[in-house]
Amino acid sequence: GLKKGTVVSREERLPLGQLVRSGFAAARNPRIALAYACAFIARGDLVVIGTFVNLWGTNAGMEAGMDPAEATAQGRLLFGAATGAGLLWLPVMGYMLDKVNRVTGTLICMSLAALGFLFTDLVDDPLAKESLIFFVLLGIGQISAFVGAATLIGQEAPIASRGAVIGLFNISGAVGIFVCTALGGRLFDVIGPHAVFEMVGGLTVLVVLFAVWVRWKAPGPMATGG
Repeated sequence: GLKKGTVVSREERLPLGQLVRSGFAAARNPRIALAYACAFIARGDLVVIGTFVNLWGTNAGMEAGMDPAEATAQGRLLFGAATGAGLLWLPVMGYMLDKVNRVTGTLICMSLAALGFLFTDLVDDPLAKESLIFFVLLGIGQISAFVGAATLIGQEAPIASRGAVIGLFNISGAVGIFVCTALGGRLFDVIGPHAVFEMVGGLTVLVVLFAVWVRWKAPGPMATGG
């Protein structure tokens, strides 16, 4: 079903080993290094919301005397509130990222993520109605971090080694998932639910500080729509 006569262009491809090395070498660009760090946080955020928000609500429901099915439904409700808020926020964040410098946009995104995770420390009872706003903010922060990281790497990845750079970006995200799952699970059991979100929030603050430095030293070009 492809149109006949379409011009085919062949570009020179770098050897595999050189591609991998170029992926690491690309991190000399502070904006790519920032994107790698953001991927670590963004993918970790995703697994924390998907796993520990649900688990927090379920445990709270069982402690309140609910049967397992009802408690699980409460946990899913919190997860749904977080992800639903993120989906509704997505067009707003996409519009903003198209209008500002990409590092500035990433800084805003990661700041929202940090606030979302750290503000969960104010939640005493996750099933209380007044706690719902904190899970909404959590979902907004998570989707912001994800979109900000993807937007930045999309702009900065060089054409010659784009596959290697995107690959390392995804590997960084996979490491974030592993760390947040393994360490977060231990913190959840030993200290409590708040510790998981405080850990991720603290790591996100470090990325925010890195983003401030990158914005100051190597802000890069304005977005196309800016």
